[in-house]
Amino acid sequence: MSAILSRSSQANSEGSKRLDRLLSFLHSDPQNETLRADVFEQAFDVGNEEVAEQLIAVGLELGRDPNAWRFREARLRMAQRRFEEAEDLLTRLKQQMEPQPAISHNLAFIAALRGDYQACFEELLPWTSKDPAVEVDPSIQTLWLKSLHHLSKLELALQWAEQRRALGKLTPAAIGVASLIAIDADQTVKAKELADQALAAGDGSLEALLARAAVALAERDTTRAHQYLQQAMQRAPDNGRCWSTLGLAQMLDMDITTARQSLQKAVTLMPGHIGTWHSLGWACLVDKDIDAAQQAFEAAMQLDRNFGESHGALAIIAALRGQRTSAIEQIRRATGLDKNSLSAGYAQAVLNGEIADPQSLQNAMHGLLSSRIAPMGEPLLDLLPPLPQINA
Repeated sequence: MSAILSRSSQANSEGSKRLDRLLSFLHSDPQNETLRADVFEQAFDVGNEEVAEQLIAVGLELGRDPNAWRFREARLRMAQRRFEEAEDLLTRLKQQMEPQPAISHNLAFIAALRGDYQACFEELLPWTSKDPAVEVDPSIQTLWLKSLHHLSKLELALQWAEQRRALGKLTPAAIGVASLIAIDADQTVKAKELADQALAAGDGSLEALLARAAVALAERDTTRAHQYLQQAMQRAPDNGRCWSTLGLAQMLDMDITTARQSLQKAVTLMPGHIGTWHSLGWACLVDKDIDAAQQAFEAAMQLDRNFGESHGALAIIAALRGQRTSAIEQIRRATGLDKNSLSAGYAQAVLNGEIADPQSLQNAMHGLLSSRIAPMGEPLLDLLPPLPQINA
């Protein structure tokens, strides 16, 4: 690590020295607009906001290419996370200029950050040709696929990606995004192919690592799942999907106490994900904490009262508490919504006395999970709907 930090510091030092040299050249040739733009790029790269601001002010004052300097100003505002100002600048540029992919990309990126993926989709649409032979800007490729993912246009996303991948026109980063889309489209074999290609090409993105971890779980290889998740969490330590997937791996390893901690972290980060609440509920059940399990399943119920597994899970709670009438009613509701409800079946087994001790319940949970993981190409867990996507 110290060697990496040393190289990083050295690179930053060299960048600052280059900036000083360019500034001295500009001082000798203050009318050179091309040089001024180069100095800005160097200042931006090394994070010298003071110099960048000064160059923007002078560039706008001279007025030789105001639109170019407004665009640079918007980029700087984005780097400063002053997104409203950046969006205002970019919107005005879009109105004043011919269509530009860089302007559209940045507007779409800002829309994605605020969770407006429909606006992101619409902004990028003109730059994502239906003809796969037409080149699409690399940064637009990844953001376009992310917008399709968030809008649940999974088939369209995979078709768009595969057509370009076949022609060698899809970047490794975009292939990584596509691999996670394939996971949520229940195409585990395709997800493995895409993730392996992205990782082999040096992508190493969060999406590719998460997809590969999910594939490892589908292959019941929790050791490799942990390895990929460790890398993913180094990149995004506060990503709810990472914690949820880690919790699943720990549950399959029967490390229930640790799984509860991971899943509790996951629901804190993404409280709107039903599947993670269910995973947490099952972990609590096996850990003999019926009260906590009930709270988790009730949280899932609040999110969607038409999800049969939530009724089935609450039926298990009622059955374990000896509340037979309530359990039977919840089983009826669960099977009415999903005749193949697994949790309803387990609730009935509890009522029948087939699952009474903690070990039996633990075995039931493991069966519930592993039975949905074994077949390649099937959903990771029928109990767990597709997890939320990566923010832009």
